[in-house]
Amino acid sequence: MSDALLSRRIDHTLELTLNRPSARNALSRDLIASLTAALNQAEGDPNVRSIIITGTPPAFCAGLDLREVAQTTATQAEHDASSLLNLFERIDLLGKPVIAAVNGPAVAGGAGLVSVCDIVVCGQSGVIGYPEIKRGLVAAIVMTYLRRLVGERQAKWLLLTGENLPAERALEMRLCNEVVSDEELLPRARHYAAMFASYPPQALTSTKQLWNRIRSLQHADAVEEARQLNASMRLTSESRQGIGEFLKG
Repeated sequence: MSDALLSRRIDHTLELTLNRPSARNALSRDLIASLTAALNQAEGDPNVRSIIITGTPPAFCAGLDLREVAQTTATQAEHDASSLLNLFERIDLLGKPVIAAVNGPAVAGGAGLVSVCDIVVCGQSGVIGYPEIKRGLVAAIVMTYLRRLVGERQAKWLLLTGENLPAERALEMRLCNEVVSDEELLPRARHYAAMFASYPPQALTSTKQLWNRIRSLQHADAVEEARQLNASMRLTSESRQGIGEFLKG
């Protein structure tokens, strides 16, 4: 794994830290590849129940590495766009919860990372924004995720104005789940990770997988998928153990 990404296991949690502080953790090609590879490995590791993504101070992630973008050829641009999309899809479709601990600016591609995580905790110094339009770019890849996340009215405002929002305003816009002090940020993210580690893993994975399946379906198809999963989960050893423990209590 590249030095641009730090990785460590704490119990059942994989903590991934973007580690290019001199570039405010900008997403270089190397960092995108390393992060995607780490997530792929986590998907197949039964001992990993959740993933925390954060950044080495002073930022969470300042977006794409614009030095690389400035020197892009047409072929490389296609490859880079596909790599970024693959990373976002990997996070979005991962069968395990991904928690973003936003410890500073998370803008452009960094905001894209935040937009596809399952749980987003912001420190007071957190900032989220999509300022690509100010650089002559379009926040194209994140657009679908963002519209789904905050709705059309808010998404268009964010994308067209390019405004960067402080943590409390980002919370109002539903870009994060909660705001805590900077000192509480990692402990709060780890609180969620410990919570997920205590849950039956099949139920956790099945919840994410069903969510991913039904969101593109028509209502009748979605509720049929839900009905089938509801029935099958009643018969698992996890559910029978959990129900038995509840009834004893």
